[in-house]
Amino acid sequence: MNTATRIPVSVRITQEDADFIASLNLEGAHTPSEKIRELLKQARLAHTQAQDYESALGAMEKFLQNAKRDVARAEKNLGVHSHILARLFELLPDLAATLAQNLPDDTDLAALKNHEREMMWRAVRLTDSILQLAVTGKGAAYDDSVLQELENTLKLAEIVKTAREAV
Repeated sequence: MNTATRIPVSVRITQEDADFIASLNLEGAHTPSEKIRELLKQARLAHTQAQDYESALGAMEKFLQNAKRDVARAEKNLGVHSHILARLFELLPDLAATLAQNLPDDTDLAALKNHEREMMWRAVRLTDSILQLAVTGKGAAYDDSVLQELENTLKLAEIVKTAREAV
């Protein structure tokens, strides 16, 4: 960036905001000024850029990166691992990016149906992935009893299966 095109701006912020900026970890931004410029850049992109799948995926991955890193650090320190959280961190960015991508203004019904099919495929893939963990039931989570939350889902699946067989 050309420094001659920079315009100095002075703002007053609360101590809470200053502490937030100081603690913020943004790649390539170390000083408060660099961090604020990076935040403005991200906000401008989010506001003005069309969300194609690639940019939406990058944004979703960036959005989750601190949480993913925090979980990995905590798991390492505690000597535990959650396959459930690993699968969610793996699959959710793709699902969210597909949902967040902009559709063209001239989207027709066929394109809308295809978008719906893409979303359904991703939702099913996520559900299948979590249900696979319930099959083993051991070692999938920090506390495997959390898999009991799937009981209602399994009951609904049985109802759907029975209803389809009756048709």
